[in-house]
Amino acid sequence: MSKDFVLLYNLSQTLTIFANLKNDKVFYNLLHLLEILSKKDAKEQIYPEALQFYSDLCSELYKQDKSASLPNYLYDLVLYNENSFSILCAKNKFHEISAHIINAVKNDIKTIRLFSEITCDELLSEILKNNPKLEKIKNNLPTYSNSFKHYGKKDIWENYLSDFVRFYNKNGVGDFAKYYSFRVNGDGILEPVLHPDKVKLENLKLYEAQKQKANDNIVAFMSNNPYNNVLLYGDRGTGKSSCVKALANEYAELGLKIIQLEKTKVKYLGSILDKLADNPLRFIIFIDDLTFNEDDDNMATLKAVLEGSLSSQPDNTVIYATSNRRHIVKETFTAREGDEIHREDTIDEIMSLSDRFGLMITYQMPSKENFIEITKQLAKDRGIDVSPEELETGAEKFALAKGYRSPRIAKQYLDLTFKK
Repeated sequence: MSKDFVLLYNLSQTLTIFANLKNDKVFYNLLHLLEILSKKDAKEQIYPEALQFYSDLCSELYKQDKSASLPNYLYDLVLYNENSFSILCAKNKFHEISAHIINAVKNDIKTIRLFSEITCDELLSEILKNNPKLEKIKNNLPTYSNSFKHYGKKDIWENYLSDFVRFYNKNGVGDFAKYYSFRVNGDGILEPVLHPDKVKLENLKLYEAQKQKANDNIVAFMSNNPYNNVLLYGDRGTGKSSCVKALANEYAELGLKIIQLEKTKVKYLGSILDKLADNPLRFIIFIDDLTFNEDDDNMATLKAVLEGSLSSQPDNTVIYATSNRRHIVKETFTAREGDEIHREDTIDEIMSLSDRFGLMITYQMPSKENFIEITKQLAKDRGIDVSPEELETGAEKFALAKGYRSPRIAKQYLDLTFKK
């Protein structure tokens, strides 16, 4: 055999720092295939099982890597793996790591590299050896590539440990290194958003003062200068949410992440902030369409985080919330006319939530002239060839049918009227 499968399988049992890679489906199938092929007393009946592990290996590789490259896939496993070493590197604590651990890391990376060099021809040759009946299906078996995108010095991965250290420190580990946009699920767990909205600040027309304030605050946040939690409030469809998403897109390359937290899941905010506190990256906590009823427990949770709780908000997080209501809380006439002796104190308490945001940015419905200007600029970006008169008449008619003017209405008008 061209590869010593006995040695390779035994090496796989020595993985320590990167031992959790054994749970990966591609790695799992490769290990079990090597285990079968390493048995010297292997009989003919084990080869159908070997074929199954080989086919499953290819199937899982095809799902995860469009180039069907085993080296690319295994290298990325190392790059995005969350373990004790990568976590310390992400926290800029490489200098604190023992030489014993660093040596174990190098050995693990070397072992994984050796696995990446196994070709499908070598595996198939060993599977089909001494089994002439299987030769008839050889052309039906899947294959994979051994081409490697990280050419040059990285061919010997373990010799360039500093590359991995820098990557962990800049990008974080696990899903945080892969993705920049997340949402909170029903159990309070962060899940990556695989296809985030790619809106850019330049796509948002007018509202320059609002965009500048929101951007300046993020610049201060990213620069470790004083910054504020932000409430963007005002009329619907004016671009409040899009502005926050555009900021996340703008600074994603600098390590900024965004976590969307629905208002019904604000109860998880404290635990999420605790988990992010030691993370070297920076996070926008995005709460969209923030409105509470007076007796909503989530309101107390948010107030405690913004100001007044025993544990302070981590310096690597900033809250950007949007609301159509200046005071966020839905207040009824019945509540205002309540029978409490100190009702004014209660009303002040209701109003105080919005005041706890250090920066409030107002978005108002555009005038007719501004609405037409927004429509024209959006049409220009899209290369829509239409006379200004036709565009103005059509947009205004569409807005009147909708009952209001806003950037969202302008976009809807163009989407529906000028379909490609």
